[in-house]
Amino acid sequence: MSHNAEAIGRSEAALAYYGGGPELTRVVLDALRAAGREDDPLDPDDLAGLDEFHGLGRAATLTMAELARIAEGERVLDVGAGIGGPARTLAAHIGARVTALEPTRRFSDLNEELCRRSRLDDKVQVVAGDARRMPVGDGEFDVVWTQAVWPNVDDKPAMLSEMHRVLKDGGRLALYEVVSGPAEGDLHYPVPWANGPVESFLVSSEDLRRLAESAGFAVSEWLEPPELLARIGETAGSGRPGMANGVEGITLALVMPDFDERMAGLARNIEEQRVSMIMAVFART
Repeated sequence: MSHNAEAIGRSEAALAYYGGGPELTRVVLDALRAAGREDDPLDPDDLAGLDEFHGLGRAATLTMAELARIAEGERVLDVGAGIGGPARTLAAHIGARVTALEPTRRFSDLNEELCRRSRLDDKVQVVAGDARRMPVGDGEFDVVWTQAVWPNVDDKPAMLSEMHRVLKDGGRLALYEVVSGPAEGDLHYPVPWANGPVESFLVSSEDLRRLAESAGFAVSEWLEPPELLARIGETAGSGRPGMANGVEGITLALVMPDFDERMAGLARNIEEQRVSMIMAVFART
């Protein structure tokens, strides 16, 4: 197999990892009704335990929004938006106008339905698309946003080139991502983003920064543990608008039945320093 064909195969495996499984909308709506919650109209904060498809949940999203200085009315492109939790948080609690770009149909279908029932469909537009070939125009956005996306993208230079293209002059790239840690050796699988190495494309924090700078971005904010964890913890205990835990039983286990096993794998990798986390904001130069 050629190097290019192998890379394409790994890319398709990463996309397929999320594409299988049941239709999600009925699963989530049935769980809300069983919990005695109104589902139309829907309070998006009821979904806080489900919506945030990344480590440390709603607190991490609000911390990143503050770090990126997202303001009411700004246009945000959420790349790899998943089921749309951060997009709804930015729309509902900040007043941003969000385009939620996602290649996985069952995630986008659930996102659209939850936005409609939350009465946020006028602020969140769901678009099918790949981070490496974004179906949006040049210079349309104030902010490009990613959370827990980079480990699934093989061609990071292509993604960064597209991010640079769609941002306005002086726009910001905000990200909260898992990166490889200082320890040598393979990861323990499964993890939330992959069943095994064929679906995982981790880079170190140093390589992430180098790749972004090579694509025309300059660092304006940079947080790694322990400062990152302290900032997110401060947000979690702040009681600020949008800081919600959601409804009991409405969790990521609804869309990822082996969630506990995958989170245990992530925790072990963090403990052994095989992975770490980074939150950063870059300015488009």
